[in-house]
Amino acid sequence: MDRPHRSAFLERLGVKSYINAQNWSTSIGGTYLEREVLEAMEDVSQRFVNMRELLEKACQRVTELCQVDASYITAGCAAGITLSTAACIAGEDPRKWKVLPFSDDLPVNGRNQILMQTGQITYPEQYASGGGRLVPAGDAYGCAAAELEEAITERTAGIAAGYHYNVVPRGWVPWNTLTQVAKKHDLPCFCDAAGALPPYANLHRINEYDFDLVIFSGGKGLRGPQNTGLMLAKGERGSRLLKAIRERSAPNFGMGRSFKVSKECIVGLVAALELVMRRDEQQEYNAQLAKGEYMVKQLAGIPGVSVSIVANDGDVYEHPLMARVPNVRIDLDKKMLGLDTVSHVYKAMQDGEPGVFIRSPRFEDREFGPFTSCASVFLFTFFLREGEAELVVAKMRDVLRKQPWRK
Repeated sequence: MDRPHRSAFLERLGVKSYINAQNWSTSIGGTYLEREVLEAMEDVSQRFVNMRELLEKACQRVTELCQVDASYITAGCAAGITLSTAACIAGEDPRKWKVLPFSDDLPVNGRNQILMQTGQITYPEQYASGGGRLVPAGDAYGCAAAELEEAITERTAGIAAGYHYNVVPRGWVPWNTLTQVAKKHDLPCFCDAAGALPPYANLHRINEYDFDLVIFSGGKGLRGPQNTGLMLAKGERGSRLLKAIRERSAPNFGMGRSFKVSKECIVGLVAALELVMRRDEQQEYNAQLAKGEYMVKQLAGIPGVSVSIVANDGDVYEHPLMARVPNVRIDLDKKMLGLDTVSHVYKAMQDGEPGVFIRSPRFEDREFGPFTSCASVFLFTFFLREGEAELVVAKMRDVLRKQPWRK
């Protein structure tokens, strides 16, 4: 059987490769690249090009495909957060851009605070790298629109939001309300939507909440190079913010030069985007669902184990902002399986050959609490290629029956 997860080069380095039934996490390499993407990257790798022209034409193509007003390709979503923060603070003022990220003594009306709902704050260092001082609104239990508005001061430079499936979506101010507050106070607003694909319509749908900028990862659901990201703009303000960012990013001098994207990765991202736009999204989902249903059937009947499909189709989902990817949920009985921590299952799945990455639920600690009788793990279907669902389920069945954590 062909095993695409195996890498001869990694083996030569002494590095193990795995089947990915976890997600598109940066910590495991993000995604694999389709042959069409690799061919485009290889073609460009042997050529020289005017990088300004390449970026201009590539971004024009991205803007067209994503149905937005302007776009920019940068080095991942984290870079997009930093650049969006900087643009909110400095706008089109070259004096402010030159001093960032040291923003506490900005010349002329120095605004450097980025307002964000407490429950959505992740990656705070990326905001700080752009000169932003994050100001939380509300608390871990939610935020009211009035609290958001009350937190605005003369130092507020912009409002940020997150499309996050790894934090609890409790009591958030709806996005359309948040953007209305931003517009009322003439503040730019942007959204980190790194893992919001699929559905691919989110490439323009999230902008339609009236965010000036929305940022997507290129190396997750798009299956582009992992060190790429898309910044998509709506309206005049968003387009002006991206123009200011482009002028200060590679190959130009300025703060954004740190987030250089190679010619190969620029072309690879555009090729990946064109590929997903041609793909039959429903057909792809159905194929993933069929793999999930197969794994559920194969794991049924194991003592101490309950298995089900989480469709993530809008009706049944693990999290309301989870990407539209069907997953297999495996509920594990603590007593029957002799488990004191679900980490034993992760380790057992990664050990041996094939090694398999699997995923925990977002809001559950891997350690069993004193009053917890069960825990869950998930099998992510998005990256399972031909023959891999069979390998994953055979490994999981073997692990759950042999229970290697028992002493």
